[in-house]
Amino acid sequence: MKIDSLSEKLILYFILLGIGAIMIISAVAFYSTRKALMSRTFDQLISLRIVKMNQIDQFYADRARDITFLAGAPTPNPDPSHGMEGKFAGRFRSLGQYFKAFYILGSAGVFEQGCFDSNCSRPPAIPDQYFSKIRDKLDNMPVVVGDEFIDSQTGFPFQLIATRIVNPDTGKKKTGNILVLAISTDAINAIMLNNDPLSGLGLSGETYLVGSDFLMRSTSRFQPGSILKTFVRTQSVADAMAGKTGAIITNDYRTIPVLSSYGMIDAGGLKWVILAEIDEQEALVPIYETRNRILLISVIMVVIFFGFVMFISRRITKPLIRLRDAAVNLGKGNFNIDLPVETHDEIGALTESFNIMARQIKEKTTELQLERFGRIRSVFDGEEMERQRLSRELHDGIGQSLIAIKLRLENLLYQDRKDTRDSIQELKNYFDQIIDDVRRISNNLMPSVLEVFSIPIAFRNLFSETEEHSGLRIHFEAKGNFDDLNKKIKTYLYRLTQEALNNIVKHAEASEVWVSLTRNTDQLTLVIRDNGKGFSPGNVGKEGGNGIHNMRERASLLQGRIEIDSVPSKGTTIILNVPIIVTYVKN
Repeated sequence: MKIDSLSEKLILYFILLGIGAIMIISAVAFYSTRKALMSRTFDQLISLRIVKMNQIDQFYADRARDITFLAGAPTPNPDPSHGMEGKFAGRFRSLGQYFKAFYILGSAGVFEQGCFDSNCSRPPAIPDQYFSKIRDKLDNMPVVVGDEFIDSQTGFPFQLIATRIVNPDTGKKKTGNILVLAISTDAINAIMLNNDPLSGLGLSGETYLVGSDFLMRSTSRFQPGSILKTFVRTQSVADAMAGKTGAIITNDYRTIPVLSSYGMIDAGGLKWVILAEIDEQEALVPIYETRNRILLISVIMVVIFFGFVMFISRRITKPLIRLRDAAVNLGKGNFNIDLPVETHDEIGALTESFNIMARQIKEKTTELQLERFGRIRSVFDGEEMERQRLSRELHDGIGQSLIAIKLRLENLLYQDRKDTRDSIQELKNYFDQIIDDVRRISNNLMPSVLEVFSIPIAFRNLFSETEEHSGLRIHFEAKGNFDDLNKKIKTYLYRLTQEALNNIVKHAEASEVWVSLTRNTDQLTLVIRDNGKGFSPGNVGKEGGNGIHNMRERASLLQGRIEIDSVPSKGTTIILNVPIIVTYVKN
């Protein structure tokens, strides 16, 4: 779509400017809000991770105190009603919320075991390899927490914690006797697993633990029974295992983009990764809502801005459109224009200047029309004067000669034969005179010498004829090379000089005329000076005649400058300067 109207361009420019500014402001607001919300979400995840990490640390510290207490407590007599539970379970049944079963190891292996849960009939069987690892670690540590979760046949994995049994009488550890407790995963999940949307994790957030084998150590919110079954090989886990702590946007074990806060946890000698994560899409919901509000506000602002721009542009462009229409009418020749000046600003000043220009154009146009009429009149007057001169020359010169020839021819009819020869000779002289008159008239109309010879030769012929018929004495001097002057230049120079001589003959009452023609590097100069009575330049054109006007016209056609200096009783000097470049213009 082509836009030519200034009003439309202003509206378009302002709208683009406004939309650009609004888009920039909206983008800055959106990204600032997004950054703030993302930062707040990361801070929240970091806080949750730290809270959960402290809870896990406290949980294992409490379980270490529990097993230390159990390992040093007096051992009651067996209670046959409880079977294998008699020594510990009956007395410490309240620990069932944390521990599922106990095992007492001797030098030969497990010699006593039992359940803390009344619903448990027999503790899960534990492979000897796990007990062997515990024995090795107890040589250097008072309490050992197993890094692995043991997946029993019941499908409920558990974790082992062990310490050496202490004799309550002596306060010394019994050599080779070890107390092993099975920690319930329900206790860990009670800390890590949270399905409450109001807890700060929303509908998609979760906190969980990952072991060094990249297997989950707490249950996933989205994958029940994920302990020891779900691999978590994500960027967050890799960074945490490399000793880093931080928060990033990455894909989780479900390959879903999440905001993840990660770090290592060291509880009871464990080296696990703890993570707090929330889906990016849910985390960005407030940002999208903010974006939608910003877009809505932006649209409203664009509409308001569009209306404001329309109003302002109309106020600005209305006087400009009026000026444009006035200029069009002025170009069509309607000069009667006077626009109202409604403001005092730049547009008002422009309107006032336009009115002044319109009045000046009207005045100049009137002057040009008058000058044009004068030039047309001069042309017609000049043509009429030339016709009259030709008519006089034909009537007084050739006409009279032809009448004389006619009369002589008629007389031949009545003359004697002996006088006929003299009459024919006389007729021949008449014919020669007629031929000379025709040649002279033709030469005045278009001197053939201009086409054959140079301008100085044409000037000398003109001056000789003028001296012969007027009685003037003309002194002529030419300097320079005039061979390359084109026909138009020579004709205009010749006619201007001819016009000047005619004016001198008719009006100057001069006896002598001095003419010089000079050609130098950059201009051509013609000077014509007489010793006549002169005139007052201020009276030129008031007394009739078009000679001087015609000379000025021919000078302007040559792109030259003519100066006429005259003082009454002291003669007249005419100086014509023509730029040399004009002389090279071809016909």
